Amino acid sequence: MFITHAERKLKAYLHSRSQHDYPITSLEDSVQYKKVEPYTGDSLLAAGVDGGIAMLKLANGHQVVLARAAAVGPGFVEREFEADIAKVESASMPWAYLVIVESLVGIKAIERHSVDVLLMDGSLYAKTVRLVHNLILAREFQNLYYIPELAAALHLLAKLIDTAQRRGTKLIFVSKDHSFKLLKEHVIFEKLSARQRDPIYQRGLQWYSVLWIRRFRKELLEIYKQLRGHDYESSRLLAMLITPSITDSELLGQLLPPGSYTVPMLVGGCDAYMNYKGLTTVDKLVKAAEDRLEDSLIFRLKEQYSQDVVGMIREALEVIPKIYFLYVKFGGDDTPLLVEIPAEGTKMFDGAAVKAFYPPARVGDIVGLLATQYRDPIHYNAWLWYAHAVASFRASHLSEYAVYLKNMAGGVGMGRRLKLAWGV
Repeated sequence: MFITHAERKLKAYLHSRSQHDYPITSLEDSVQYKKVEPYTGDSLLAAGVDGGIAMLKLANGHQVVLARAAAVGPGFVEREFEADIAKVESASMPWAYLVIVESLVGIKAIERHSVDVLLMDGSLYAKTVRLVHNLILAREFQNLYYIPELAAALHLLAKLIDTAQRRGTKLIFVSKDHSFKLLKEHVIFEKLSARQRDPIYQRGLQWYSVLWIRRFRKELLEIYKQLRGHDYESSRLLAMLITPSITDSELLGQLLPPGSYTVPMLVGGCDAYMNYKGLTTVDKLVKAAEDRLEDSLIFRLKEQYSQDVVGMIREALEVIPKIYFLYVKFGGDDTPLLVEIPAEGTKMFDGAAVKAFYPPARVGDIVGLLATQYRDPIHYNAWLWYAHAVASFRASHLSEYAVYLKNMAGGVGMGRRLKLAWGV
């Protein structure tokens, strides 16, 4: 049954993805890249950080959230563990705890072991924007309920960045699995704006991603319909732009040679939704978050929160920097790694939407250092792989935790299912 159904579905899927419909090779001259040079600098003390999340359901429908993280380096392992009860089901709450434990253990590695390089698993841009979105735009009460926890996650992420900068630690975020379209959209909008003058193209060059806004989706579709009859090249570019399944990873899988990395992009507060809503300054973001916090306290039946949550949000937004955003491809069959490096002396939310190639960024040493830690497509980074092995949950671990929690839960009791959520 498996072979029959899977083969039929896969054949249909592959047939529907005929590459001649999407002119990926026409973007070849727009994707700038450099050769990875061997690292020749001083010996550096490096460490990797990764985390895992698991959920255990109680008999009354509530869930125990278990979040753990590890920082591993030469001769040391630091750990962090957080457990909480989720009374309201929310996808963002456990994920926020993952950010919390990873940030806490990263700070431990910097302060206790004076590491020169700290490698964090995942995307800094994605973590920051998702947290801010949940703080300012949450419409569902499931996410509104957990505004204080989301604020704590953003605050600790900012504290990690600040601690690294003060201690002189290079902070590097590395993502193996990613689905950004940031570079793809930028190079396509560059080509389209060179062929035609249209305000939406300029928005596309400044923001990521205008397709998130329904008005702009409809506008781009209308332009596509108009161009389809007389400007074949532009219409094909628009089709590739609108198609969500074509990501930076697929684009660069074809265009980026092995042993090279893309010229960094400087990425700031370019989120289309925030810009469209006019939430482009720290003051405006804080005000929006303050309103959401008020809603959260209503759901929690509280008049105030013991901590200065609004102050934590403001402090974090003042610290989060712009990012040098680049892709690296070490082996021929590899998925390009996404590498993000905080740009020192900058602020992400300073009112300026930034998304542009930035050749002056000095990232060659960092890319060379990552090359020394590369083994193969699976073990893409020695320290991050080690951290992943230490921190991730396995079914045997979760079963052990369930036994203890069953005894602790008393009259509530445990549900029948164990849920492995993330980090497995």
